[in-house]
Amino acid sequence: MDLHQRWLSTAIDVLKISGDLPQKWWGVIEGRYSEKQRHYHTLRHLEEMFQHFDKYFKKLNQPELVVLAIFFHDIIYDPKANDNEEESAEVFSQFSKEAGNLEADKTDAVMKWILQTKSHSVKENSDKDLQFFLDMDMAVLGRPSEDYKKYADQIREEYSHIPDPEYKKRRSAVLRGFCQRQRIFATDEFHEMYHDIAIQNLKTEILCLEK
Repeated sequence: MDLHQRWLSTAIDVLKISGDLPQKWWGVIEGRYSEKQRHYHTLRHLEEMFQHFDKYFKKLNQPELVVLAIFFHDIIYDPKANDNEEESAEVFSQFSKEAGNLEADKTDAVMKWILQTKSHSVKENSDKDLQFFLDMDMAVLGRPSEDYKKYADQIREEYSHIPDPEYKKRRSAVLRGFCQRQRIFATDEFHEMYHDIAIQNLKTEILCLEK
């Protein structure tokens, strides 16, 4: 199922949204994720997250909310801004208002999940759907080394406005923060599959940044 079909299926069949709204919002999603400043945070990123979603959706309590979180979590992405998550949550809130039939507690949950992508830090007893959602977003860290290198290069392109010395310092600090965590991934499934290779990828990139 491609992204367009998945969106329409969720909006029409699951959320029961009628009229032109589903197609209108697909236009918003497609347009935002196709912006020229994006190199990693694109529609391809969503496709990769949904590959993981399809593998684990039977473990989710409210899979339709995870679908919404995936579609909206990076809908606002300006590498020069520091409020992308907050702005993305607000765009989702606007969608929910226009849809009109998404319960307030579900809207709040998706907004909170989107905001959690700012830190990617969750407690062990947090919502299982949130844990899977964040792990799907972080799974890129566990890619094979050559694919991880492509991801790292794409992130550098998105931050091309930052001079090399400053970028290397800031990026290295972020990566070291992940390495210092006891667990990068919240769920056992992702931890067992990706933790070791993720740590190796992070350490390799840190060495490249600091040499």
